[in-house]
Amino acid sequence: MRILFVGATCFELYQFFENLVEIEGEGKNIFRYKWYDLEIDLLIPGIGMTFTAYHLTRALYNVKYDLVINAGIAGTFRDELSIGTVVNVKSEQICDLGIEEECGVISLFDAGFMESDQFPFENGRMVNPNHFKELELHSVDGVTGNISHGTSESISKISGKFDPDVESMEGAAVFYVCLHEKIPFLEIRAISNYVESRDTTKWDIPLAIENLTDELFRFLRKFAKIKQLS
Repeated sequence: MRILFVGATCFELYQFFENLVEIEGEGKNIFRYKWYDLEIDLLIPGIGMTFTAYHLTRALYNVKYDLVINAGIAGTFRDELSIGTVVNVKSEQICDLGIEEECGVISLFDAGFMESDQFPFENGRMVNPNHFKELELHSVDGVTGNISHGTSESISKISGKFDPDVESMEGAAVFYVCLHEKIPFLEIRAISNYVESRDTTKWDIPLAIENLTDELFRFLRKFAKIKQLS
């Protein structure tokens, strides 16, 4: 089985990949590893939807993968999700794609440029059809933008319009590409901070990365065990 991990930065996944056996790489953005019977590739496209969409599409064109996993850290809008919690993002919306009017930014759906159920969207959301019971994680709704929001005004607008649980800068790009390419995928994120007026002293990135690493290995152990028994 061959799995492609997509991480915006090496920093978010270094603890996970330092426990794998590295083999010959595929190129500038692709690194190859082995873990038991699993072939695991790592794609580092950079931060944001544009870089992610391009490099992921190129990677899928060159290699046939059985599963794509977008893994990294994220901010949460929910007080009930404590920092360090690892979540499974089941849906994504794009929060900064639309038309600006006097009343604010309206989506392409509201502006009439796209139908809200036009593939790969369902009522304006992209929904992951893959259900992995082995994850045993909180299922959440995500929102993706090319800006990490850090002012009370912008956060209030995003929360009011999209009602998301978590925010990232790459998730929707992975959803969009994988849904079009009909490749099973997951978005697994660890909460590093609350989405509020930016104050990085309240963040705990090391805890998020540690918990993310533990959950990724927990998932892969179960998956590899099922593979071996089948």
